[in-house]
Amino acid sequence: MTPAYLRLSLMTLASLSLWGQVEVVATGLQGPQKLLLTPRGNFLVTETNTQPNLGRLSFVSRSGTRRSLIEGLPSGTEVVGGGAGPSAMALRERTLYFTIGAGDSERRNATGASIHNPAGVSSPIFVSLLEIRFSLDIDQIGGTFRMTTANQATLADGGEVELDDTIGAKATIRILTSFPVAVPEGNGYRFSNPWGLAFSADGTALWMIDASQNSLSRIDLATGRSQRIMRFGNTPNPTPIGPPTIEAVPTGIRVYGDQLLISFLSGFPFPRNSARILAVNPATRTSEPFIGGLTSATDILWRERSGQRAQFFALEFSLTQSATPAGPGRLLRFESPEPTVVASDLRAPVSMAFDAASEELFILELSGRILKISAK
Repeated sequence: MTPAYLRLSLMTLASLSLWGQVEVVATGLQGPQKLLLTPRGNFLVTETNTQPNLGRLSFVSRSGTRRSLIEGLPSGTEVVGGGAGPSAMALRERTLYFTIGAGDSERRNATGASIHNPAGVSSPIFVSLLEIRFSLDIDQIGGTFRMTTANQATLADGGEVELDDTIGAKATIRILTSFPVAVPEGNGYRFSNPWGLAFSADGTALWMIDASQNSLSRIDLATGRSQRIMRFGNTPNPTPIGPPTIEAVPTGIRVYGDQLLISFLSGFPFPRNSARILAVNPATRTSEPFIGGLTSATDILWRERSGQRAQFFALEFSLTQSATPAGPGRLLRFESPEPTVVASDLRAPVSMAFDAASEELFILELSGRILKISAK
């Protein structure tokens, strides 16, 4: 089967000269996971922490000034030592949806199997999808909402929590749906990692990818019912290092017509050219290759252009992820089967957003930076 991207018409690369240099918009973000553009062109960033309940949702202005929109969100040290907590987001008008990861739920026993944390967990709402209804447009809110452990207990019991930012705005929070924290696997468990969200084309549901369960789910916004649509299988390991197959590890999701474009990091040992983008048809539960030959892909984004085919952008976390330290990542642009490197030497890029009004692309790095690239 011919990959879909190979069917794109060859485009002139004369527009290369119009692309600006990489600019740093913001620095100092803590464990940033996902980036979302607000209606007025500012940013929302989910941030994790290795300490319990220090996750936060930050509002970052276009000029790079950060303030906490919500503090006290569930977080904790994950099994590999990093922070886990707030992650994927989707915003529609005054309602924000975002996922909470497994936090400190997972640990490893003496045999290396994943088990539930014998010391207990720091939050009862890990691995859930929260719905937050704000009283004002997100760009008009000037204060900070603070969640307490008592608030988390209320949410876990099925109640709603109303928070006040102390200067006039309110936020009503509920759990839209919760997911299994882990499912049995072998002598241990496989823990969940809800990692990407996208609204369905008709606006009635959310598509969600789970980077650990290697799956795609549909969540009904009216009922909160979650239905797993697809599981993504392993691929052969082309190297003599590690297991015989490599896990898919979906990382980014975008709606593209009646299809979903999903990026895949691919698992250990993270060989070069083994990551990919798939075009998934959720109606038929089928997929086809869209872009191949990537390395550690963390996001996919596409851009409409008047009178021309769309441009596609793929973000790569690192070209040498298994090295210590891991090498830099990069941003690729596809206007033909051969990609153009738009930006290299990126510091662990994890998420992208595109502002069609200003024709600027923004990249979030795990290093704590937001970068800007002009696409004019």
